[in-house]
Amino acid sequence: MPSYTRFTNCNLIDNGQVYENTDLYINNSTNKICHPPANSSDITRTIDIHGNFISPGFLDIQNNGIYGLSFSALNAKSTPEDIAHFDRFYKDAMTKYLSTGVTATCPTLPSTFPETYKKVLPFYKKSRTSTQTDSLGAHIEGPFISAEKKGCHPVETFVDAKEGESKLYDIYGGEANLVDNVCILTAAPEIPGVLDLIPIIKSKNIVFSLGHTMADYKTAVKAVDNGATMVTHLYNAMPQPHHRDAGVVGLINSPEVGDEKTPYFGLIVDGVHVDPSMVNLAYRSNPDKCVLVTDAMHLIGLPDGTYKWDDQFIVKTGDRLYLKGTKTLAGASTTLPHCVRNLMKWSKASLAEAVKTVTNNAAVSIGVEHQRGFLNVGCDADLVVLNKAGFVQKVYKLGREIKSSDIEDFSANEGKIMAVL
Repeated sequence: MPSYTRFTNCNLIDNGQVYENTDLYINNSTNKICHPPANSSDITRTIDIHGNFISPGFLDIQNNGIYGLSFSALNAKSTPEDIAHFDRFYKDAMTKYLSTGVTATCPTLPSTFPETYKKVLPFYKKSRTSTQTDSLGAHIEGPFISAEKKGCHPVETFVDAKEGESKLYDIYGGEANLVDNVCILTAAPEIPGVLDLIPIIKSKNIVFSLGHTMADYKTAVKAVDNGATMVTHLYNAMPQPHHRDAGVVGLINSPEVGDEKTPYFGLIVDGVHVDPSMVNLAYRSNPDKCVLVTDAMHLIGLPDGTYKWDDQFIVKTGDRLYLKGTKTLAGASTTLPHCVRNLMKWSKASLAEAVKTVTNNAAVSIGVEHQRGFLNVGCDADLVVLNKAGFVQKVYKLGREIKSSDIEDFSANEGKIMAVL
């Protein structure tokens, strides 16, 4: 017998718009969004949203770790016991992350060694679960990047691509390990051999993103011509735009590239990595290509303090993470819903416009728009219930209700959080 769930007394957010007083239906067999059933008696569950908003689940396409777990924690010395522990830790952390409203993410690895890629990438094969944040495939950031824009990446891992396609597979643990488990590859196009690899990477259904680069504008345009479709954490780890040399930043609104080929760009809207005025400049330049990302480190969700990270130490103070003794940023610790609220405040974006950057835009940027990121019929029933201020009230993962941690943060820190609205 067919069975359906009906969400009622709700306003739907999709395509940057609000569809007021519109019911949403889920097929309980497939856990996908569906048309209203022909027979109302087949509706076995009705959920009253009490005038709040339903959006697609949030997608975080750049995230280095969560709740104490670094997504690149394994290495050549990892034992079977270490791998089993990592597996348990990963599942627990992804379960906790779901409560923030992020229903899928690209676990991100900074530059590392082949042994690490070989061991850890299989964990990030695309998933579809009802109990935790899914993987969309890994985002591998490096090691084909510029030493001048290394950020906190270890330079001893950096390589060039002079050997071509074979080098790609040598670094990432083989062709299958790359193709089966990776969604986004960030590299610097000026590194020898990288420009020629872009069409190959694209042919493998992997997004090529420009990042950690010293590329000038002409080289950046060439990368787009070769198939690059994204820019990693705009402004960060790249030359800053000059009015006579726009650099990589110039791609987001380039008459030479044109609207159709303009790359999507990740933007860290935490108030630390990018000044609010520059957030506004980028977002307003091309809101349809803007994708908010957390660039979170594993310290997100942990108390302030100094933490060991491989052979380095990171100091966490609130949302700020720096390599100890330096002014080098070491990722972020701001949740994605918080970034959405920041965009609403700084760019005067509506709730629907801000949500589009972490749902529709994010989904299209990596080619999953037919499965996730929209409220279209056939998309997974991964949903977020929001109030008008952008706080997550509930999460539904494949139709299964998950308690929100965002609303808990609000009730515990009401005065502090109201300051960002």
